[in-house]
Amino acid sequence: MSAPNRTRPLALGAALAATLALTGCISLLPESNPRMLYRLDTGSSETASAPVRGAIALSVERVSAPRALAGDKIAIDRDGAIAYMAGAAWASPAPAMFESVLEDAFQAVAPEVSPVRAEDGVSARFRLDVALRRFEAVYDQGDSAAPLARVTVRARIIDRDERILAARQVFNHEVRASAHRQGPIVDAFSSAADEAARDIARWAAQTVCEADPEAEACR
Repeated sequence: MSAPNRTRPLALGAALAATLALTGCISLLPESNPRMLYRLDTGSSETASAPVRGAIALSVERVSAPRALAGDKIAIDRDGAIAYMAGAAWASPAPAMFESVLEDAFQAVAPEVSPVRAEDGVSARFRLDVALRRFEAVYDQGDSAAPLARVTVRARIIDRDERILAARQVFNHEVRASAHRQGPIVDAFSSAADEAARDIARWAAQTVCEADPEAEACR
């Protein structure tokens, strides 16, 4: 499956490098190893639905990830071994980027649920735990062929009132890059992450509405 070309590498040119040098900051662009920074660019961020009256608050925990995926390096999988893409990185750690994608997905496809953070101070009956298990480009057709962007997420919903695990599910999405270049590979990551986030949002909304069918937003 080809991903649309919507990659937006962050502009980090000579002007920024000069600014960092003047302010004494640690440069992200050492002359011997320049990097392009990428972020996930999904359609969900542009398709927010109108708020629903009485939306159910859902406490969303910080996305967790194994150490190999927890940083800003773009992971690649060759024959089961994890390495990292040369000359490129994520603009922020992968779990934090997926949190933003997930928040956009709730607004786009599950307006009956209102995701909140613990620091918001909002009481929520339900809690969503999300763990990023796979977030890598898989070279399944050789080193010179366009890889698959694979995103695997484990999600759980806890019913705090009943003190039970209400539901759990693993979401797996793969999108093949349209070419063996950084931009198309990041586009494939964006599409796979967006599909996974949308599925999680729909599943979470269905789960909490089934547990609380009298909630105003679920009627």
